[in-house]
Amino acid sequence: MPTWGWFIVALVLIDTAVLAAWFLARKSPRKTPAATAQLMLAGLDSTAREEIYRLVAEKKKIHAIKLFRERTGAGLEEAKDIVESVERGNPLPSPATYTNAEGLDTGEWEDIIPKLRALKKEGKAIAAIKLLRARTGFSLREAKEAVDQL
Repeated sequence: MPTWGWFIVALVLIDTAVLAAWFLARKSPRKTPAATAQLMLAGLDSTAREEIYRLVAEKKKIHAIKLFRERTGAGLEEAKDIVESVERGNPLPSPATYTNAEGLDTGEWEDIIPKLRALKKEGKAIAAIKLLRARTGFSLREAKEAVDQL
């Protein structure tokens, strides 16, 4: 093969590697696991918690998992683990049970969730999304989805 042929092959391989790295970098989340869990659990109001406890007591685990997923946006495995924990007698986690990366209790969540709900109720969803993005570093899509779930 002539020299220019090898040059084209090398160029295609380099382009492929650059594109693969770019796609992988785009898909990496910026959110922290504690912040995500706190926002998910914010969707569980007292009636949803009582309903999950009732469903678990009635041995309707699948319905409890489905309700937990609808209210929190959690994945199937995470919802299943939490409902099974409730089956074993543990309480449902609350947003205050999660800590930040330094291991400190994140008390700000008790303040932000009522503020987000109040802003959404007043029809100021954009302001709620901006507040959430400022506090968490979420992307626009992540913040919008979280506010929609409240």
